[in-house]
Amino acid sequence: DEIAARRCDAYVLGLPNGLAGPYVEAIEKATPDSVIVDLSTDHRHRAGWHYGLPEIASDSGWGAKRIANPGCYATAAILALWPIRDQISGTPSVVGMSGYSGAGTTPSDKNDPDRLRDNIIPYGFGGHAHQAEISVAIGRSVAFAPHVTSFFRGLLITAMAPLTDPSSAEEVMEIFQAAYKSSEPVKVQAKPPEPQTVANTPDAVVGGFAIDPDTNVLTVSCALDNLQKGAASQALTNLRSAFSL
Repeated sequence: DEIAARRCDAYVLGLPNGLAGPYVEAIEKATPDSVIVDLSTDHRHRAGWHYGLPEIASDSGWGAKRIANPGCYATAAILALWPIRDQISGTPSVVGMSGYSGAGTTPSDKNDPDRLRDNIIPYGFGGHAHQAEISVAIGRSVAFAPHVTSFFRGLLITAMAPLTDPSSAEEVMEIFQAAYKSSEPVKVQAKPPEPQTVANTPDAVVGGFAIDPDTNVLTVSCALDNLQKGAASQALTNLRSAFSL
C-alpha cells in the first residue's frame, strides 16, 4: 500500500518469485493506468500480460501496461531457437551455464564462491521454471539442463535442435540474421559466443552454427549478461515500449 500510494507512472517489481501479486493488486487499485514490469516468473505467459521479449513479440508491446520481463536463461534459449522454430523436428535440448549472480541472494551452494571455485554445479533438472517458459514461447517441448559456474555475471546456452530438412550452417545463419536485423541488442556471428564478451552490455550474441551431416541436428549458442539483457536492460526496453518512446 505504501508503494502504491506513491502513484508512479511506472513500477518495476524485482521481487522473489511468488510475491508480486499483492503489489500488483495494490498498484492497480491506486493507479490502474500505471505501467508494471514484473521481473519475476509470476506473470510470464499470463492472460493480460505482455511477454516482453521484443525480438519475438507478435506486437511491439507499445502501450502495454502489464509486462512480464522474460527470464535470463529463457531469453537466451528463445533467441537461439526462435528463427528456426518451424523447422525443428522432435525435442530440442538446451544446456545452460550461468554466473552465480543468477542464483539469487539466498545463501546456497549455487552462489557460494568458495564452493564454485574451479567447479560447476548442475541443478534444476526435469522441471526448471525456465524450461516451461521456453517451451511456451517457441511452441514445443524443450529439454533444459542448467548449471551454475564460478564467474559472477553472464550466461551461455547451447541449443541442439533436430531439423526437418537438410540445411547448411550458412543458410541457417542467414535465417537468424534476417530474423534479428531490426534488433539492436542481438548480434549474429559465425563463431561461438562467449559470456566474457557480453558481460556488462545489453547485447545478446548468437553464433557457433553447425549442423551434423549424419543427424541433421543444428547446434547454436547464445551468450548474454543475465543482469542486463536477461533482466535490467530488457526491462528498460519494455518501459520505452510501454510509453511509446
